[in-house]
Amino acid sequence: MPTTFARLLDPSFEDEDDPLRHYDARGEPLEDRLYLPCGIDPHKKACAAVFVHPLPHRQDILCQRQIHNQYLPDALWLIDEGRRLAEPFHATPLYIFETSGPFWRPYRHFLHQLKLPTATVTGRQTRKAQGTGTRKTHNDLKAAYLIAKVFKQGESHATRIPPEPIASLREYTRLHLFFAEQSVAIQNRMFDLRYQIHPTFDDLFSQPIMPTTLALAKEELVHPVRILKSEPDTLQQVIRRASHGKLGDRLAEALHHSALTAFYTPYAPEAQSVNLKLLAQAYEHIHHQILPQLQTHIHDCLQNLPFQQFLTEIPYFGPVVTGTFLGELGLPGWFRTVDSVVAWFGLDPSLSESAEHDTGVSHLTKRGTKYGRRMMWMVARNWSRFVPEGRHLFKKERYVNKLSYDGAICVVAAKLVRMAFAMARDGSQFDMSKAFPS
Repeated sequence: MPTTFARLLDPSFEDEDDPLRHYDARGEPLEDRLYLPCGIDPHKKACAAVFVHPLPHRQDILCQRQIHNQYLPDALWLIDEGRRLAEPFHATPLYIFETSGPFWRPYRHFLHQLKLPTATVTGRQTRKAQGTGTRKTHNDLKAAYLIAKVFKQGESHATRIPPEPIASLREYTRLHLFFAEQSVAIQNRMFDLRYQIHPTFDDLFSQPIMPTTLALAKEELVHPVRILKSEPDTLQQVIRRASHGKLGDRLAEALHHSALTAFYTPYAPEAQSVNLKLLAQAYEHIHHQILPQLQTHIHDCLQNLPFQQFLTEIPYFGPVVTGTFLGELGLPGWFRTVDSVVAWFGLDPSLSESAEHDTGVSHLTKRGTKYGRRMMWMVARNWSRFVPEGRHLFKKERYVNKLSYDGAICVVAAKLVRMAFAMARDGSQFDMSKAFPS
């Protein structure tokens, strides 16, 4: 019988419902040993692989080759070549992937199930390793070499596949964040269109997005031309039905008056009205059909976690925020220190050095999970505005330590990451007095 990926990983084809049954979380973090790095620049059909000398002071390329993606003979060559090159140095082959796009995942999961160590770097780290900003010729083999170089500089991180239900929690929360961002983009696009065709429309409502405004958009009754052409009874009925009788004649009269006095250009009224209708329908579909389903799945995963957690006791840590944090964190036992968790969320500053002296703190490293970093930044922004302890910390960093707005928010986010990790690791409950001692 021919060898396949599935047969090589599982010759008996048993327990197909548990593909990670051989997974051992204790072997995940990289150990203190000599590694032979292999940088891999993945693409849809082909990958560039470069093996680099394992000794820290050597940058020699031992072997380089273009291989096919998702092609078993090339995958076996990658494993055999790594073992052959590592043997004279008594080193362990390590495969480092750049995580741009989805193309790195098949090889990474394949190597992981064979218990081979892997690590990842971001595209930003690879570009930074290129050196100066002058125009340089780009090719995949050079990019693969730079990926290995990032590892040798100690800036990569070991990647981990979390067990269930944390793996599902990670996927649900990432999709939730995607649709939430699409919702924000839709709202911004709707505002742009409304301001172009009816600048004073939003002034008549308490919120720009509410059932009444969405109903008017779906009935194409936002453009002044369409409002003036509509029957007064039709406009009133749409408003009453959407507001459940709370609004009616007075708002209809205000809309009619606003349409008469609006400063607008008669540009493509039909197309702009249709665009607003479609955007309103898309917004409602996301919020009424997609997000509730994802939130139900997130809640179910949180109920089935293999450890006890009380993160929802933290202000602004609802189920989605808690699910995002735990999904991106994985198992708390993977991290030895709180600082390593902050680094995994990419909230640690990168230091610039010259002649062995610090020249100051520059930008964030932005290593690790971009999804967790984004979510914790948004939570930290709420803390800096509405939670007294968070507001005090933000003002201290902003006005005493003279950080930028984003820098001060990131300090608050790092504090929240430390606090949430300690609670998840210890199974402890939230205590504001311990988190922010006076």
